Amino acid sequence: MGFRSDMPIYLQISMQLKEKILNGEYNNDDKLPSVRELSVIYEVTALTIQRALAQLELEGVIYSKKGVGSFVKPGCHLHLEQQMVIEKTKEYVNNMKNLGLRDNDIFELIKGVIKNE
Repeated sequence: MGFRSDMPIYLQISMQLKEKILNGEYNNDDKLPSVRELSVIYEVTALTIQRALAQLELEGVIYSKKGVGSFVKPGCHLHLEQQMVIEKTKEYVNNMKNLGLRDNDIFELIKGVIKNE
């Protein structure tokens, strides 16, 4: 798998899992693949997957049952959707700032895109 170098891999994996939850691939109380299965899917170590799952649990997206696995926490979709929109917006703004744009330039760019749609 191709991962970006500007963000820890475990965070990228947790973001991808959140996107799968939002897209309906995993629903309330669905069991996620095991750590071993996810490590094969994402081609990373089990420790990296454990860190990604721990992050999701910390954020209230999943819950774990010892010896059974990790499950999608019921009701996490609304909070998750809002969180993902904020994360994507921050990422976009940071990318534009890295290109040398100022806050006002970014704001005007966004307004222009919205008007043209």
